[in-house]
Amino acid sequence: MSDTRLLFFDLDGTLLDDRTHTLPSSTAPALVRARENGCMLFLNSGRTYCNLDPVVDTLPFDGMVLGCGTRIHLHGTVLKALEYTHDDSLAIRDIFIRHDIPVVFECDTAIYFEPVFLHNSGIQDFRSFSERAGISRDIQDNDPEFRAVKMFCFAPFIRVRAILEDLTAAGFPYTAIDRGRESWELVPSGCSKAEGIETVRKALGVPLSNCYAFGDSNNDLPMLLHVPHSVCVGNAPEEVRKQCSYVTDRVEDDGIANALNALGLLGS
Repeated sequence: MSDTRLLFFDLDGTLLDDRTHTLPSSTAPALVRARENGCMLFLNSGRTYCNLDPVVDTLPFDGMVLGCGTRIHLHGTVLKALEYTHDDSLAIRDIFIRHDIPVVFECDTAIYFEPVFLHNSGIQDFRSFSERAGISRDIQDNDPEFRAVKMFCFAPFIRVRAILEDLTAAGFPYTAIDRGRESWELVPSGCSKAEGIETVRKALGVPLSNCYAFGDSNNDLPMLLHVPHSVCVGNAPEEVRKQCSYVTDRVEDDGIANALNALGLLGS
């Protein structure tokens, strides 16, 4: 098997400063040095394909794991692209309407909104962001590009559990990730950032012992717990920090560059 080291990076709150949504000046040069030192670099983000930050194009990634493992690219080749058909997506939408649970559909082509839920404050935040990015659409029955991938919903967990049961019964099994304040990231069952790592490393013939993950939040835990080298930035919650093998500085304090250097990934 290859002795290449694979580095997987979350985007928001790990590479990008969560407060300013900018890349610290030390990060890009450190990533370039790591790649020159023989490492392969991968974005491993909860964002779907339509929602990639432009900064991603400036970084030396060999591939991407997007939408919590629902889409995987390696050297420009698509290894995986999971999405439901348009008709199935409308059926999923109807389940949320029946339960009256506000939901946003993070699809590969756009972020889709159900107009009846636009009153919800969480939905409004998503709407404002997606309108600024030019990726906002309202769901329409005749829009063939509405194909469900992952969702974000807002409700107490007892209600979310009920909708998960109905989704599974209808043939659409999803897993809920707690994002705090009664907001939930819904990912197709069997998909995760950890499964994304598995797909990439097996395609490259790299052992798990050579894999590193860098993250900051609950949806990063699957990949952080999966690899032997888990790196958490200092701005992460305590429950995430305590489960990682290495805790670096805050993002804005050169956390990624410092971690890469401390772990010997930048070479001499």
